[in-house]
Amino acid sequence: MADTVSEHFIDILKRCKQSSKEAVENLESFSAFKTYMHIQRPVELELESHINNAYTALNARLILICGGVGDGKSHILSYLKNKYDFLNDPTVFYLHNDATESFSPHKTSIETLASVLRNFSDEGLQQNNPQNIILAINLGALNNFIDSEYGESFKRLRAYVEQKKILESVISNEASEDDHIFQYVNFSDYHMYQLTDQGPKSSYIEGILNKITQKTEDNPFYQAYLSDVAENKELAAKNPILQNYELLQQDTIQQRIIDLLIQAMVKEKLLISTRALLDFIYNILVPSNMENATHQQIQNMIHSQDFESYTKCLLPFQLFEKVDASAIHQAIDRINPTRIRSEVLDDHLIGFKSRKDGAYLFAQYIDINHLSYFARGLIPNSPWRNPEDKSQDFKRTLTKLFVYLYYLIPKASHRSFNDKVYEEFMRNLFYWNKKEISKLSKLYREDVKDAIYKWNGEGNSDLIYVQIGQPQTQYYALQKLEIEPHITRTSSTTENELYKFLTMMTLQFKVRNVNYIDDNTIPSIDIDFSLYSLLLQIKNGYRPNKKDKFQFIKFVEFIDKLSNVGNQGEEIVFESKQFGKSTRYRLKYDATFDQYSFMET
Repeated sequence: MADTVSEHFIDILKRCKQSSKEAVENLESFSAFKTYMHIQRPVELELESHINNAYTALNARLILICGGVGDGKSHILSYLKNKYDFLNDPTVFYLHNDATESFSPHKTSIETLASVLRNFSDEGLQQNNPQNIILAINLGALNNFIDSEYGESFKRLRAYVEQKKILESVISNEASEDDHIFQYVNFSDYHMYQLTDQGPKSSYIEGILNKITQKTEDNPFYQAYLSDVAENKELAAKNPILQNYELLQQDTIQQRIIDLLIQAMVKEKLLISTRALLDFIYNILVPSNMENATHQQIQNMIHSQDFESYTKCLLPFQLFEKVDASAIHQAIDRINPTRIRSEVLDDHLIGFKSRKDGAYLFAQYIDINHLSYFARGLIPNSPWRNPEDKSQDFKRTLTKLFVYLYYLIPKASHRSFNDKVYEEFMRNLFYWNKKEISKLSKLYREDVKDAIYKWNGEGNSDLIYVQIGQPQTQYYALQKLEIEPHITRTSSTTENELYKFLTMMTLQFKVRNVNYIDDNTIPSIDIDFSLYSLLLQIKNGYRPNKKDKFQFIKFVEFIDKLSNVGNQGEEIVFESKQFGKSTRYRLKYDATFDQYSFMET
């Protein structure tokens, strides 16, 4: 990486941009920069194992690299091709990287794929084929291929895909009789973070941040930073890009950013590729007005900037207020710490309003040592301060900055911004994927079960609301419905960190004393964070509105399936609520004598 030392810091950073040529993946080249930035992932180890096994095997193998768009398939395949010479020998391995493209304008992508895989068709497998094939393919393209007319010639491959449940939201380790021919790695089973009983973490994002910020001789970012600082120390101290880089080097800030990114992936269902992650890091380091500037242009901007302009260029504002920069920024905006209120934070904000200068509060509650130049600017009568700095607009800027820094680098740890619902969900998700059912009793028996009974309003432990005609506020119809969790017992995993997991929990409930044909006929519901959050609100008294019911229509259908096997054909309870008084009546059918009875209970 010695050739990059002469470059300025902004030039090195621009390699992280989405539009950079470094962001484009192909199998034929793997630059020194990409080699330095490469972080080994568990999915890479699995793929590498399949490739090495195929290389030493007697028969040819087809290795499927499945997943979604932008999940790193091309990058890892390019890295391994650069690592192993035998992957460059077309007589041993053929690599097909993009199954959505055609070699010929006269052929569709499916026709091209059928031609590429002809040796692994049912007929081709009867021949002695020496060439292994590695196929990087998106799940949608794989589904289209095996369902096409060409898929009829690949029945063994289709059976393998179905048996391994590659196209389903299931992680299957079931053995197949064709495991010696077909192998697969599903990138969709892996994520940019892992689950633990202490909450989620991300070794991968941490590794990327460490590559950019570590103080080593082989780090082109750090060496360019040192070069810029040495060029003009006084100007470097006022350079917000260099200041942001110094902030990003702090472990506390890195962990906060990692936590924000994981929250964005879970709460907003955001898929983050490595390319998007690097672009995000570039955007939180480089202010908008300096994005397309050269090193010299940035130097000129710094000469003329005032304290307020400098403040608005700092990392916290680039992290939380650069909403239009990327999809990641948009997701983070929806979990912005300024949207959270706590008693402790409110006390601090009141202190901001009651004091003429916020310097005291920054010094009292923020680890200001990481912002030495900013701290100097806060001092009253600082030569860098302008008279207009005391405007209401700038005071609001400082207030926001205080909240952001109280989130990122407080002097003392606190839980003012912790989301308890999110923390509970991530613990439950860990135990559900680990198959530790004993840790999920509250999830089944309280959180979800209570919400089922209260979804339509007036349910309790054994009576559930039955909607008859238009919704009423005075009269309610209920039926007896006793539900219980349905648990399929399997051995729990021994891993304490899960890299391969599902992001939704599938829960099953059945009606007591009802005979089901098999487990597949028992109603099930997939619970992600947004549904889990709503169910807890309902448990605590919230009434779902039409928008909620439309958004979570699958949960409505799930409750309907349970209700349909209740006893409303034999008995319905009517409840009248007037003037704070509740009266119940029971309409019951006696099948023996074909009679109805109606009485107050």
